[in-house]
Amino acid sequence: AKHCAEMRPNKSWSLLAGILLLSVAALQVTSSVWRWCREGFRRNKKHSDETHAEAGGQQQTGHVTICPVDKALGGGHNFEMSSKRMRDGGQAAWWLWTHVSTQIAILEKQVNVEIKATQARRSRRQHHPKSLKHSSSTLSYQSDDSDEAVDDLAVAVQVIHKRTLEGFAAWCAYVSGGSIRCSSALDPQDLKTMAKSVEHNAERPIPLLFAEALLLRTMESLGEQILQCPERLSYLLYKILTNAYVDPMTGATTFAIDLDELQDGLPQMECNSNPYVRKKQPNGKWELGLNFDDINESGIQCRENVTKTYKEPASCLVLVDLILCYRVPLMLKLYCLGIAGYIYLGSNMGDDIATAHNGTLWAPAWMRINYVQYTAMMDAAIWVFLESLLIFYTVWQRWASLGYSSPG
Repeated sequence: AKHCAEMRPNKSWSLLAGILLLSVAALQVTSSVWRWCREGFRRNKKHSDETHAEAGGQQQTGHVTICPVDKALGGGHNFEMSSKRMRDGGQAAWWLWTHVSTQIAILEKQVNVEIKATQARRSRRQHHPKSLKHSSSTLSYQSDDSDEAVDDLAVAVQVIHKRTLEGFAAWCAYVSGGSIRCSSALDPQDLKTMAKSVEHNAERPIPLLFAEALLLRTMESLGEQILQCPERLSYLLYKILTNAYVDPMTGATTFAIDLDELQDGLPQMECNSNPYVRKKQPNGKWELGLNFDDINESGIQCRENVTKTYKEPASCLVLVDLILCYRVPLMLKLYCLGIAGYIYLGSNMGDDIATAHNGTLWAPAWMRINYVQYTAMMDAAIWVFLESLLIFYTVWQRWASLGYSSPG
């Protein structure tokens, strides 16, 4: 007892240590609360100021005429960009031109490379006709004798146009196929026509093909991170193409880009990108954090505004999601275990009461009969439970997309 008493800590030191520990904990809690409150106040003030500024700002519009180096690609087509974040039309035009001019230079280089590829193919065809007899090249000509009459620039622009708008054509075909429900403003026949205009573009004007390819490239450049959401870009491109204005006098087309609509989703992500926490968004609603999947799926579902389309599982719901995703392999494993148990009941390798006198494999008796019945009842109960859980889990996860058929 004496030795035990000597090993006990002094009460005064224990009390002092406890006081210091509580003091440090109190300081940490106070500091964390103060930091959270200060950051929350600054964030709310920032978004409030931005909301007021945006609400009070006017739509500023800038115009740019497409002027490539090769005059044959011009056509007098125009781009128009509007935004409430610009001071005036001059700034909007300058901002648009910086992106358009860069994309024109890149696109023209690609056209020139494609022209050289077309010429190289013709030269190879002339000198080695047998080597290209069974060629599967994507370039096609009217006949073997008309190669010299082929317009290299036209062929190159057609190829570049198909490559650039390939994803857009696929989106049009997918949305018009009836696999998902979209806005009533989208005409399935119009979508199919647009998809065909990309796949079969040989009869369309070359300057217009160049302008459409440049339009998508410019949208990708202006959209910044929206580049990671091709379906959203395809939906916005469809709206721009359908609302394009054609001058009846000159035939020039004006494509209007709404920068705020193009970058819709990025302000919400800047405010809150945590999909597990609800925060107040710039529109005043408390929502879960957005991610690029939500923005992309908003384009697949043809939504006017970007919104949260599904909920990510957390905590025990991750286990539920895992079980539902792998329910078929898990049930197959249970079936294998069930078959092994059925064989064991007639193997005579265990207790005589349990593994003997239970009939043959195809003529079960006694415990094997009971085993089959209990296993069938358990199998039905498990599947009813899994399918019911799948329904409730899907409704919870996809509630935000109720009324829309999700892809996949």
